[in-house]
Amino acid sequence: MMFARTKPLIRTRETGAMPARLLATAEAALWVAAGVVAARGLWLAITPAGPLGVPPPAAAAAPPPALALAGSDPFFPQGQAAADAVSGLDLALLGTRVDAASGRGSAIIATPDGKQLSYGVGDEIMPGVRLVAVAFESVTLDRGGSREQVYIDQSGGAADAASPPDANGRPPT
Repeated sequence: MMFARTKPLIRTRETGAMPARLLATAEAALWVAAGVVAARGLWLAITPAGPLGVPPPAAAAAPPPALALAGSDPFFPQGQAAADAVSGLDLALLGTRVDAASGRGSAIIATPDGKQLSYGVGDEIMPGVRLVAVAFESVTLDRGGSREQVYIDQSGGAADAASPPDANGRPPT
């Protein structure tokens, strides 16, 4: 006879309560694992594998790393093109905000009509005049294809323009 009487694995009077608890804990852990696997399978079945609709066009192939680095010098990187001359426009640069992380920034510029506005890189200040770059104390303008610089006036004119009050504390008339 092939099936001989063997000891049962689950709950008998001969075995104590410890193996039964151990088996019940293992069974519960296996049911939890089976539930996780079933939930993961269901999630994979209902989640799309890629974007819906028309596939995006293939990106341009990147050049090999040797060619990508051939035209650049990591120790002396080429910055913005230098300005051709100091601008002769009737503009006054009052302040700048440089954003070195993105290469953008903004500047407060007074136009000939007396308005003081904040301009970002790429904004048109006057017809045919566009803000190209912002530095610490200057901005670069593109005026019909030529680059011009406008600097912050540091001659102290603002402090000299305000006259001191008279002996009574009133501003001069």
